[in-house]
Amino acid sequence: MSSIDTAPAASDANPLHGVLLAAFGFFLFASSDAIIKTLTESYSIFQIIPMQVTFACIPLLVMVVREGGLAGMWPVHPKLVALRGFLSGMGTIFGYYAFSTLPLADVYAIAFGVPIVVTILSIPVLGEQVGIYRWSAVLVGFVGIMVMVKPGSTELSLGHLAAAAAMFNGAVITLILRKIAGTEHSTALVTSVVVGLFVVSLPGAILSFRTPEPWHVALFAASGLMMGIAQFVMLQAFRRAPAVSVAPMQYTMMVWALLYGVVIFGDSLRFNLLLGAAIVMTSSLYIMHRERVRRAAP
Repeated sequence: MSSIDTAPAASDANPLHGVLLAAFGFFLFASSDAIIKTLTESYSIFQIIPMQVTFACIPLLVMVVREGGLAGMWPVHPKLVALRGFLSGMGTIFGYYAFSTLPLADVYAIAFGVPIVVTILSIPVLGEQVGIYRWSAVLVGFVGIMVMVKPGSTELSLGHLAAAAAMFNGAVITLILRKIAGTEHSTALVTSVVVGLFVVSLPGAILSFRTPEPWHVALFAASGLMMGIAQFVMLQAFRRAPAVSVAPMQYTMMVWALLYGVVIFGDSLRFNLLLGAAIVMTSSLYIMHRERVRRAAP
């Protein structure tokens, strides 16, 4: 449920290729998450994370070599990069727990509220001025979340709380990336996430470890390889197209989540989820648009 934030490189820029790569990358992320949801039925999330990341390190190591090796591993802002890695680990724990109790589409729909939370937090954290347009989009986005969750008619669970915590985590990570954008090498960012995932999950993995079945090892490998390859694909996507074109492609994950939910997990298509998700997506897209307009203004 994560991707690499990096500035596009003019030397190999091709917006259409970038958008298509992003769509493929988010398909890999969604497929990896579907496998993780299957594995949560047999293993603790603390065991799942390090086993998945171990396999993800294979394509990530290839990416590090292609990006210049160890030269870019030491961060320019070590504290912020370390904090980002730790929060990525905690966000993964929250997200995987949510996967274990809620349909994929529900978790994604809540996670899509990250731009809404970023807008709110950017006021005290970055000192940004938020105008009436973005405030209106924030309010509309929260209405969308309420439509999805239907408080009062749907029993809220720890899964909903975990999904909300993952969304908040994602917003803080986004703000950190804004502060260090353009100064950190992709190798440092990837390494910090891998280390963060291991640090937060290994203690629990040791306590809850059970010997995996051979078939499950194959699933761990498939999920990890998909996640690692998706990171590399997203790096290439951001280099070929501007973020404003790449970021909206994350919403294609909802299509895959609904498909996997119906075919694999037997979920039903609920009108309130589809309507609420559409409202949140529209609100988030509008916030992205206003961000682009604001940054382009003198």
